[in-house]
Order: sequence, then C-alpha cells, then structure tokens
Amino acid sequence: MKRLGLRLFVVALCSSWASVSWAGLGDTLPRGTFLLDSSYIFAHTNKQFDRNGKSVPLLAPVERYEAGAGLQGVIRANPSVDQKIVALQLLYGITDDLTLAIGGPLSLSTEIETNLSWQPGDYQASLGRPYSETDFWQWAASMGQPKPAQRGVSNVNTWGDLVVAFRLRLPRSQWMKDHHVNLALTLQGALPTGREKDPEELIEIGMTAWWLHNYGDLELHLAADWRPIWSGDVARLTLSAEIYYAYLRPRTYDTPRGTKHPLLLTFAPYVGQTFEIDGGDWQVARMQVEWAPFIGPTLGTWMTRGSVEAANAFPPMLSLMLQYTYVNLLPSIWKSNYPIWSIEQGEFWGAGFKHIFAAQATLSLLRVGAPLMFYVRGRALDIIPGRNMRPANAITVGVRLLAKFW
Repeated sequence: MKRLGLRLFVVALCSSWASVSWAGLGDTLPRGTFLLDSSYIFAHTNKQFDRNGKSVPLLAPVERYEAGAGLQGVIRANPSVDQKIVALQLLYGITDDLTLAIGGPLSLSTEIETNLSWQPGDYQASLGRPYSETDFWQWAASMGQPKPAQRGVSNVNTWGDLVVAFRLRLPRSQWMKDHHVNLALTLQGALPTGREKDPEELIEIGMTAWWLHNYGDLELHLAADWRPIWSGDVARLTLSAEIYYAYLRPRTYDTPRGTKHPLLLTFAPYVGQTFEIDGGDWQVARMQVEWAPFIGPTLGTWMTRGSVEAANAFPPMLSLMLQYTYVNLLPSIWKSNYPIWSIEQGEFWGAGFKHIFAAQATLSLLRVGAPLMFYVRGRALDIIPGRNMRPANAITVGVRLLAKFW
C-alpha cells in the first residue's frame, strides 16, 4: 500500500508555461517599450515514459499482501492530470539591447482523475473466494484508510513561482550586421512564490518550479538568430538556435505522517520528519524556424505619427513558427533516513531526456494601427518517446499588448 501513496506523492505536471520569452530566441525590445503577454494554457498528461522509453501509467501497480493470507490483490491506477493556467508576462526594453522580463503562471485549477481499479489475488479461505475491490477497501476503512477519491481538484487561483529575466543582445561585428545575425544572453531566475503541496494530501501537486518541472530555479541561455531572407524591412525567414543550462535547487519537505491517509502516507516513523530532493539539472538545445507568409497592408497610423515608412519596420501580419527542443535530464536524488525509500522515490526520476515539438501562429495588427498580437501555440512531448519523463501536451491561446509612453 505504501507504494501507491508515494507514487501519487511525486507525480508532477510538466506544464506548458514557457520561460519568459518574446518574439525571437535572441530578440530584445526597443528602448522604452512595454510588452504585456497574457495567455491561457490547457495542459494534459496521463502517462510517463520509463527508463526504457516505454509508455506506462503515471502510477505503478501495487501488490497488496496480508500476513498468512497471500496476495490480496493488485491496485492499479491510471491517473489523468489536467491543468488550466493563465500565464502573465511583462517585458520592458531598458535599452535597445537589454530587456527585463517578469512573469509567472496563475493556476486556475489542477484536476486529477485517479482511475483506480482492482485485480483480485489469491483465494482467501476466510472468504471462500479472492478479495474483491469492495472487500479490500472495506478492510482498509477498518484501518482508518478511506478509498482515494476518483477526482481531486487543487491549485485553484494559485500562483506558481514568479520568474525574473534579463536578456542582453551582444555587440555585433560588421559581419554579423551584414548577415543579419544576432547573439543574446539571457539570465533567468525563479522566485519562491509558488504554493507547495500539502504533504498529507494524496491527490494533489504543488505550483513550484519543481512540481511544474518546466523551468528551472536559475537558467543561463545563449541564443542566435539569423535572418537570411527579407522583403524590405521585414524578415521573411528567421532561423534560431539556443542552448541553456537550468539549475534546480535542493528542497526540503515535511514527511507525510498519515494524518489523513494512515495506510498510504505514513512515512515519518522510518523516513524522518523531513526529507530532501536534489532536483536533477537540465541541459537544453533548441532550434526554431519562423516564416512570414503574409506581410499584410501597411498604414501610417497614430502609432507611427502617420509615417508609412516607420510602419514598415513592424512585424508581419502573419508568422508561423516551428520549434524543436531536446532536454537532457540529470538524475534527481532523494535523501532521507531510509535509503530504500529514497531509492524508490527516485525510480522514475533518473537520468533521462525529452523531445519537445511546438508550433505557433501569430497574427499581428501593428502594421494597421493596433498594438496587439494574437497567437495560438501547440506543444507535444510524446511524438518521440523520452525517458524518465512525463509528457504534458498543451494548447495555448494568447494576446500581446505593446505600449510606449516616452
């Protein structure tokens, strides 16, 4: 029974809230420009890829034995996790080459369906038959353990860890200017503002960087953009590449004492009052292609004080983006007073990798006098199986508002 509890305890959702970002992987905002980005994200996961890249349920089967009675049966669970998030980002161009960004995910809700089932075990002489699912949970209730609910809802209107980032566009040589090449460094850090999971709750996850497992506590990025094809002042094709390292800091958690689930979450007597998770860092490489199939009409409006020439520098009306990201996952280490428990906790958090594919379409109204950009983005992590990871596919719909006050 303990294995079911500890599996639910470590299920994390790789949400789709991206690192603080804007147009290109190496772009910065013009000096004095604000950009407010607001998006709605729906992310779903119902499986994980194990150490061999095989798709398996988020929770492993649990064999239940009773002293002197053999195998009671096998508890199986096939959880499904849905997360609804509003991501808010505010960016400001300090100079033409330096941009500050602040952002964070606001969870509307996290919904987990446990989908428990029961496989009968050995013949029980006392019953004249194997344990049924009803028999087992009646026995568990007599021990003070209720059957876990089919559905749990948490993180209602709850903030995750906020992110602060600085992006610096590096000085360009004459060759880089002639060939439209940019290089940029981004330093990004997460503030510990997210809600942690209640250690006594079974069907729940937290809203910190560790639980979301989508951005690190500290990241250093190096990005390059190359724009080889132009139509006037508009880049038709942008090829981008990025590498970065994400550090996850060690975290100390209170060990469940079983106040709500005495059979499933009573670990403190042998694990200790607290335990530590040293999250495995990430090594990441990303490639991106952006194409502008439709530049659209260009008008001299209030945004450019009537100048059509100035409006020609705005982004195209329609742009399409394809992106591939490879993430190398270093192993996460659990540390407690009970080494066997620590090893079991880290079983599905060993060294691994994930392949992330994303596509985005952006509609910009800047060229016709409205400081708005709308976009829709899809993300998939199960097109190519990963290893020791939980793929959360997601769809994002967002809007960007630009403003300049001086």
